[in-house]
Amino acid sequence: MLNVINYRSFSKLISFFPPELLHYFFLQTLKLNFFQKKKKYENLYTKVLGKDFDNPIGLAAGFDKNAEVINGSFNLSFGFVEVGTVTPMPQKGNPKPRVFKIPEFEAIIQRLGFNNSGIEVFLNNLKKIKKNEREILGVNIGKNKNSKDPVSDYKFLYNLVQPYADFVTINISSPNTPGLRDLQKKDKLEKILTTLSKLKKKKTFIKLSPDLSDEELEDICKLSIHSKIVDGLILTNTTISRNNLQSKPVRDFWKISEEGGLSGPPLKELSNKIIKKTYKLTKGKIILIGVGGISNGRDAFEKISCGCSLLQLYTSLVYKGPNVVVNILSELSGLLKKKGIRKVEDLVGKNINL
Repeated sequence: MLNVINYRSFSKLISFFPPELLHYFFLQTLKLNFFQKKKKYENLYTKVLGKDFDNPIGLAAGFDKNAEVINGSFNLSFGFVEVGTVTPMPQKGNPKPRVFKIPEFEAIIQRLGFNNSGIEVFLNNLKKIKKNEREILGVNIGKNKNSKDPVSDYKFLYNLVQPYADFVTINISSPNTPGLRDLQKKDKLEKILTTLSKLKKKKTFIKLSPDLSDEELEDICKLSIHSKIVDGLILTNTTISRNNLQSKPVRDFWKISEEGGLSGPPLKELSNKIIKKTYKLTKGKIILIGVGGISNGRDAFEKISCGCSLLQLYTSLVYKGPNVVVNILSELSGLLKKKGIRKVEDLVGKNINL
């Protein structure tokens, strides 16, 4: 079974395959339910927005775009799973190649462009899922690339997915769909939130860019606090910045100049900076989910300490394999004990140094 193989060695053996093909193979293994949930840690149990989570580590959107492997993903020991991004109509996304691994940094640059099979296939897959109440499921929604009415796209999707989700994420921050990040501007975001607030039945998050200006972030925080729909913010999506890829040589240096969003450890510092600012701006009044550069328990500890109640990862799953989740949980649990912190929610926003 894959979880007992030296994943790094295995990964090198298959590195000549295109990243998207490897991702497809990974999805197929999850469909076969090879993996079994591992040990649970009592100090990692947490309650957020009225929901009980076995642990705060979640799977980020983008991994399971069509909601195909929800049960298999939970078997990797995630405390919650977010599927999508789904759009109203199917779309192929941007031309290939569009995913570039930068192994020197354990990073990825991708410009997939919301490639997915559309809401009809997505809903059919959701209807087949059987999960227990502690398996928290989120659905990430986005607009079609050529949509002339983004608000209509979000309204259509939001209404359809709520019956199947514990929370819904409004994705307005991917750098790979032209014009999408403009929806983060105050007037446009306010229009989306006002429209969706009339339909709200489930907890709702907004996923933000790490490349926002301080003024833009402040506007979004104010809107979120005073809106009737926003329960939390997901911080952050991928970045178009390449500033953190200059510290060491990269063999395939040309990849750094490829367009797309950068994820993995080079995003961590930028993501944490946004999290700290947001926690301060919102005074802890709304829930923050931290994403970006989480590879081990120390990364998880740091992000929660910055102000996050929950976390998500994706890129480290690509580089470290399916055991990364249980390794992070074990290390995070140990760090809490070492610091004398009884439960993980007591760490939120405490800015404790390791």
